[in-house]
Amino acid sequence: MSKDLFLAFGHWAVAGDVLNPEKFAHKIVQRLSRKGYEVSQVHPRGGENVYVHLADLPRQPDVLCLVINPKLGAAYIAEAAALGITHIWLQPGADAEEIVEQCRALKLEVVQSCVLVELAEREAADTSKE
Repeated sequence: MSKDLFLAFGHWAVAGDVLNPEKFAHKIVQRLSRKGYEVSQVHPRGGENVYVHLADLPRQPDVLCLVINPKLGAAYIAEAAALGITHIWLQPGADAEEIVEQCRALKLEVVQSCVLVELAEREAADTSKE
């Protein structure tokens, strides 16, 4: 499935260090939110407006974006598959071969790319059309 199709989905869950402004997970949450996406935040420690498990989300996301150590990411992949979340976006660093293989074995659709770069490229293309 193409990046464009993933980016057309409106509700994303971002799993990673979403509360730390220095981390990419936080930056991704902020950028997606500014672009009008509904974004749910997920991290094993939880926190204010941060869920520990995908099953705890008030509404199932269309896309799970992993921005987390692959050792922790494997559990989120398994949970996503069990919940019927079939679109997985793997950020650089979260896209270890074992994670990619796990996604394939579970028949999940996968994109391996930086969502921040993809959004910036689309913004630049939209601006050049104006």
